[in-house]
Amino acid sequence: MPDGRSALLTAAVRAFAHEGFDSADLRGIAAAAGVSQNLVRVHFGNKAKLWEACINTIASAAAPAMAEVAEIAADEHMSLKTGLRDVIACVVAFYVKHPEARDFVTRHAADSSERALFVADRLLKPAYATCRALFAAGIEAGLIRSKHPALFFALLNSAASQPAGFPALLNRLAPEIQREAARALMTDTIVATLLHEPAQTAS
Repeated sequence: MPDGRSALLTAAVRAFAHEGFDSADLRGIAAAAGVSQNLVRVHFGNKAKLWEACINTIASAAAPAMAEVAEIAADEHMSLKTGLRDVIACVVAFYVKHPEARDFVTRHAADSSERALFVADRLLKPAYATCRALFAAGIEAGLIRSKHPALFFALLNSAASQPAGFPALLNRLAPEIQREAARALMTDTIVATLLHEPAQTAS
């Protein structure tokens, strides 16, 4: 099956994200992908190699977003506040487009096994590197109220990674907020909450 490998990766990312490495079952993954379980061995060899391939799939999906963040951070003609706002919007948009990446990282980044280190090295550290200098500049300018850019990075990712059912949940809490507007309103709220005007120096 020419699409068997892709189907397995899609099903595996979802299974590992929702069930964890130990609980995810190769037979269930293959069934969700609509392929034979033997195809896992053909394409990946074993469960651990399939998990690593999922990491590579997420890294490939994140590459355009990280490139966009790096481009924003390097734009000398853009104001610092505008750059920070655009980076926040980019992070939110990535999680909306790739909820499986959000769930996968959330599940495995806090794991106590070597897999957590692999997630950090392959996904989190490269993402942080693209915006670290911009966040540090925001802290120095007083736009970001944090002791360290890594703390702001963690807070931003936590705020941006709302679950897939977030628009429906928000609509239940506040029916006047339409589901299709929830994500944009959340982005505006994150920007307004995390970015501040620099404190005025007393003369």
